Amino acid sequence: MYAALPQKYRPHTLSELAGQEYIQRTLANAIKTNKIAPAYLFAGERGTGKTSTARILAKSLNCMNTDKPTVKPCGNCQSCCSIEKGNSLDVSEIDAASHNGVDDARALIERSHFAPVISRYRVFILDECHCLSSQAFNALLKCLEEPPHHVVFILCTTEQHKVLPTINSRCQTFLFRSLPILSIVQQLTMIAEKESIAITEPAKIAIARAANGGMRDALQLLDQLSLLGEEITSDRVLELSGRIPESDLVAILRSTRTGDALKLLQLSRELIDSGKNPKMLLGSLLACYRDLLLVKSVPDCSLMLVSGISHSALLEIADAWDCNAIANGLEQLRTSEWQLSKSAHPTLWLELCLLGLAKIPQLKSYATDSAIANPCQSERTSKLRSPRSKEQTIWEKVLSATSENNRALLSAASLVALTEKKAVLAVPAPYLDKFNRNAAKVQKIFLAATGIHYQVSFEEKNP
Repeated sequence: MYAALPQKYRPHTLSELAGQEYIQRTLANAIKTNKIAPAYLFAGERGTGKTSTARILAKSLNCMNTDKPTVKPCGNCQSCCSIEKGNSLDVSEIDAASHNGVDDARALIERSHFAPVISRYRVFILDECHCLSSQAFNALLKCLEEPPHHVVFILCTTEQHKVLPTINSRCQTFLFRSLPILSIVQQLTMIAEKESIAITEPAKIAIARAANGGMRDALQLLDQLSLLGEEITSDRVLELSGRIPESDLVAILRSTRTGDALKLLQLSRELIDSGKNPKMLLGSLLACYRDLLLVKSVPDCSLMLVSGISHSALLEIADAWDCNAIANGLEQLRTSEWQLSKSAHPTLWLELCLLGLAKIPQLKSYATDSAIANPCQSERTSKLRSPRSKEQTIWEKVLSATSENNRALLSAASLVALTEKKAVLAVPAPYLDKFNRNAAKVQKIFLAATGIHYQVSFEEKNP
């Protein structure tokens, strides 16, 4: 029967545990000195080795080929084989997500009083223990504090903050860190050589980034890509993992820099039509802007990049930007991320965000170039634009004075005209009816922010 790579290359001893050197060394010393705690809590992100380590510890404690616990279980004795197959009488792996009631906890306590059948210890592995109810946790308290001498509890969780503090204090806690990219790449290289999988170095890095620190996710993705029957490239990894290709991200950044709004909308529509998620695209842009700011500050930072764009390409793009433009772009993305998460129209908010990003460097470039080419004209233009500056100031004052929920809606509009008693807002077509229905509320917001009773009206914003 075919064994998937995550199962085939699951660690069987502590020495095979990748990227968790501190945990590996601590547990090995505990086994060697026979200082076995009655309860352990393994906490960390998914795919970092918590359940695998729990099984390894159970085998190390119960291997029958030695007369005491061993760091290197044989894997061949009856105890090791039954634990590996999941049918051991003395090692119980319990899914706490589906056995989370107080009755389940009481049944577990009752079972813990039975002596081991063939092994040294009875081991109870509670996977996703944060799903246990408060009553179930409280029922386990006494048993965890003073368990029978032959019992070891191993609690595994991805959400340690949901575990009761009284449970935490009764366990030896081991925090499984997300694996660094280098550790995942090394493991992928070893497995690719053993399995004769053709894969490029950039593809390995792309898989490691897509896995978000989880070895299991990385091996699952490698297994899936190996079925293509061709050399695995970074583009294939991005395509299969649903991430945005580097070429598209670079094109978006360049169009943003030149202020090409039409090109930006075309690129975003193509990505959305190809199945990309607006939230994922926004997250990718956030990573790009983060990397741009990083290369502007620390040019030699290739190992710290997260966007998937090559270091050389980022340096080339960053040369045409200044830090203020990048910081303003990050602020625009932050605001849009919140709005997108709350909106029923994520694609629309994504497009509005891209249009906002395009304005940032374009306005800067226009102002700088105009001032150099024609300082007199620049001065006249500045005078003509002074009323607009007043409108911007008032509008920013209104936005800052209102609540977050109101700000999310008002951010879609812009103040285009302002007199002593009248204010005109330009609003995107999909929101025009909603603004008209809430005209009185908007007027109250203006009054609270400015102290002036404006008659507010709305017009459709030009696309």
